[in-house]
Amino acid sequence: MTIWQAFKASYSGSIAFLTACPLLALFPVAFELVQHLVEVRIGMYDSLAAAKAVEHDQLRMGFGFLKVIALVVPEYWVVRYLVFREQARAAQFDRLAVSLFAVFMAFKLGLTAIQLFGLPQTGPVLLATFFGGAIVSILIAAWGVAASLGNGTIGPGASIAIMWRQLPWTFVFSLLTMLPLMALHYGFAALALLGPKPLLWPTLVIDALLVGWLAAVMPAINLFAATRAAAKAGIALVPYTIAAAINDNQTNPASA
Repeated sequence: MTIWQAFKASYSGSIAFLTACPLLALFPVAFELVQHLVEVRIGMYDSLAAAKAVEHDQLRMGFGFLKVIALVVPEYWVVRYLVFREQARAAQFDRLAVSLFAVFMAFKLGLTAIQLFGLPQTGPVLLATFFGGAIVSILIAAWGVAASLGNGTIGPGASIAIMWRQLPWTFVFSLLTMLPLMALHYGFAALALLGPKPLLWPTLVIDALLVGWLAAVMPAINLFAATRAAAKAGIALVPYTIAAAINDNQTNPASA
């Protein structure tokens, strides 16, 4: 799979998820809107000076962490949908998969909490945490995908062993795939701050919907990157029983 093929698969997969599971897709949108509401309340969009003054406001940071949770949770749904291509299976409460994903999510949120609340929010530190966080996210991508599918054989150590050889390719792929939506996200932020005030809430609502799309693209990136890396390592991310069931359904649709 080339970077361009993976790019197209990530966007087409995310759109398929948004279309098939609109209620699940609105979960991160709701949290983004709440954070915007908090930002408006503390005066973040009043002026550049005000935005700078409240940039690290504790209320904003707290709701920002809740938004991060809302961005991590959809990975379970998106990965399962893109593998099963069934709406019901995407949101299914699979006890094993949920338990495994909960551990993965706790680890990821722990790192985020350290970044937001345990480290200085200065330029050099933010830059270091950006690159460090990106590398860690790539190395544990296979763990997150496997956990979402109920595959307990791939934990953090196995994930690192799968992903590290593909780190440069995955970093470039992830960056290029995220860039269009992130550019729009920061563009809307600038418009909300500097644009005409009557456009403030329309801009923030559109931005929240964009974040909902971003929340579907990110897990798709992880899925395709991890699947590619696992294939090169000769390892199956999808448990054999699930893979067999999917293959049977595709071969004999009437039996599904």
